[in-house]
Amino acid sequence: MGKIFLVLLIFVGSVYAKPKILIENLWVRAVPPMSKNTALFMVIKNVGDEPDVLIDVKTDISKMISIHKTENKNGVMKMVHVKRLSIPPGGSVELKPGGYHIMIMGLKRGIKTGENVKFTLIFEKSGEIVIKAPVKMR
Repeated sequence: MGKIFLVLLIFVGSVYAKPKILIENLWVRAVPPMSKNTALFMVIKNVGDEPDVLIDVKTDISKMISIHKTENKNGVMKMVHVKRLSIPPGGSVELKPGGYHIMIMGLKRGIKTGENVKFTLIFEKSGEIVIKAPVKMR
């Protein structure tokens, strides 16, 4: 009887242990009308009990979008493509200028300060989270 209860307890605990993703402080960098590239920034918090991973981002305002990290390689700042961005349980990852960010390339139209741009963040466990990020001058 005790072994059955323990197995049941472990099973129930694993069903309820999961990531819970919150998105805060999101914004898109405003750029001149003829610019073709910009970036999306935010804080991704995981207030759940399990890790999660940002695996993709989608939007209809550009031809291409991907996760990047700015790195200093031998005194030269470079953007490096990141395939997966891990969000630890009880932790957060800040996407900011000079660090991790979502690169938006090949804008299909101009974006204006104050406009809200729609994105879909795709997580390994949490699935799709739709956000609207304001365009800001920073």
